[in-house]
Parts: sequence; structure tokens; C-alpha cells
Amino acid sequence: MKEEVVYCGIDVGKSHLDIALLQQRWQVANTQAAINGLVQQLKSESLNLQVICEASGGYEQALVRALHRASVPVTLVQAKRVRQFARAAGILAKTDCIDALVLARFGQAIRPVPTPSQPLHMARLRELDRERCHLSRLLVAEQNRLEQLSSPELRRLARSLIKKVEKQILLIDQAIAQLIGQDQILRTKAKTLTSFCGVGERTAALLLAQMPELGRLNRRQVAALAGVAPFNRDSGSIHGKRCVFGGRRVVRNALYMAALSAARRNHILAPFYQRLLAAGKPPKLALTAVMRKLLIALNSALTHSPA
Repeated sequence: MKEEVVYCGIDVGKSHLDIALLQQRWQVANTQAAINGLVQQLKSESLNLQVICEASGGYEQALVRALHRASVPVTLVQAKRVRQFARAAGILAKTDCIDALVLARFGQAIRPVPTPSQPLHMARLRELDRERCHLSRLLVAEQNRLEQLSSPELRRLARSLIKKVEKQILLIDQAIAQLIGQDQILRTKAKTLTSFCGVGERTAALLLAQMPELGRLNRRQVAALAGVAPFNRDSGSIHGKRCVFGGRRVVRNALYMAALSAARRNHILAPFYQRLLAAGKPPKLALTAVMRKLLIALNSALTHSPA
């Protein structure tokens, strides 16, 4: 018989970790030394363990890396899902200790699959892409602020900051291009993605970094993961308006810009977009359909690419 999985909930904070395992509750510091000790303690347990923790703005990364190195299964879950589960279970109080217990119960009830470990070059690519997205938002904010400034001194400082941010973005773009160019699999996938009209090097790099599952999912899964799948809203005789929600916002934003270009120039998607408009569909709905169709095509093209 297959050994029953025992779920360990770990609530991740900036300074400490709260652990709930069976009837045990304890706390350790969120430092590398304490994490190494915790992983060894979990490994010493004669149990088929799986750790459940939330994504906590990066504070969970050291823990996840240590668990992966020790071959301890770990699942990263969305905080929103766990909070909704707690409310459904009637758990309204919220402390770090309670959160750890809820995570363990969430694992036992939902039985989520473990989060696969990422190769070092993929982790590096994702980190570079996240920093670039942050700098891009900062650049737009500073450019908008510059238009509202009247003081010559402040305008000079703002322009100086804008130039520095633009230079950093350029350096990150070069690092991303170098990283993709040095890896044969990434290089092949990027070439496949950019072969589609509307998908440039920047969009391809973002998809490789933020959606590594691309090419390993079916069409429904990939659309839902990106947040471009329409979901039903029906009850009894009422048929509600289908809409998209959830998914990875940064991927959806990239697909939106790619779809704008594809809806004008892609020899398949441009006629598709015009047919939807001719059928009376709102432009935003038609563009979302183009996003979904483009993503499914990209996923299909990568399905037979090397993993």
C-alpha cells in the first residue's frame, strides 16, 4: 500500500517561520542556519512528508530552495486560496500559528501537487525579468511625474533618474539576452516564440521567465493559468456573462500588447479579430479572444520542443 502523505504547514514571515506538523507546533528564525536545521529535522521524521507554504513576497525562497535540495516535496500555494479555505472551514481568527495549521489542513484536504524545483538558470531568468518589470513600472511613474513638475531643479533630477532607470533596463535586457543565448533549450524556445507575428524578443523572454509551464499544459490549463479563459457564471435559468479572471497578471499584460500587434498584422489572428468585430463582439472581448488564441498557438508550438 502507498504510504499516506503527512502535510506540514509552514507560515513564512520576514523574521520567523511557524511550523505545524501533526500535533506539534513550533517556531524557528527565518535564517539560513535555522532553515537548514529545520529541513534536517523534517528529514529525520519517519513520515512521508509534504510541506505546504504560501508565496510571501520572496521571504519563502530560502526555505523552498533548502527543501528542494533535500528532496522534501513542497508546494507553494496562493495566500488567497488558503484564506478562502480557512473561512469555508469556519476559521476566522488569524495568527501565524493558526495560519500554519490552516496550511497543513489545506494540504490534507486539497492534496496539491508539489511545486517542481527550478534550474538555476531559470531562477536567474525569472529574477531578472521581475526586476525589469519593476523598473518598467518605476520608469512610467517617473515619466508621468515629470510632466507634473514645474520646478527646473526637480525636473532636472527627475530626468536624471529616468536616464538611470533606462540604463538599468538596458543592462537587464542584455543580461536576459545573454542568459537565453547561452542555453540551447531557452534559445530554441525563444526562436519558436518570436516566429509568431506579434511576439517580439521582450514578450518571448517574459513568457519563458514567468510561464515556464508553456508547452507542458493543455489548451484549457494554459488559458486558465494566464487568466484568459472565460468562466461560466450560470445558476438555474440564469445564464450570466462569461468573463476572465485570475491567472498571472504579468503574463496577461504581455499577451495584451502582443495581441494588439497580432490583431493588425498576423495573417490568421487579424481576420479572426475582424470576424469577431463584424459579429458584434465588443473590441475588448475580441482582443481577449485573440490573446487566448495566440497563447494556445504558442503553447502548441512549444509542446514538442525540448524540455
